[in-house]
Amino acid sequence: MKDTIEEKHNWKFENKQYLRELTKFMDLTEQIKDKELKEQIITQMLRCDMELTKFAEEKILK
Repeated sequence: MKDTIEEKHNWKFENKQYLRELTKFMDLTEQIKDKELKEQIITQMLRCDMELTKFAEEKILK
């Protein structure tokens, strides 16, 4: 059975420090008035997070 993306990356969400930092980031972005800029910043952070996750998982599987 093929895992969904969420199931594959669940290990990140068990890390309480990661969740605190992610929550803090999202709270800070709420203060950005420019909606388009806010969305661009969040999107870019999520892209960075996904790339780092892929890299970490590749290293773990080796």
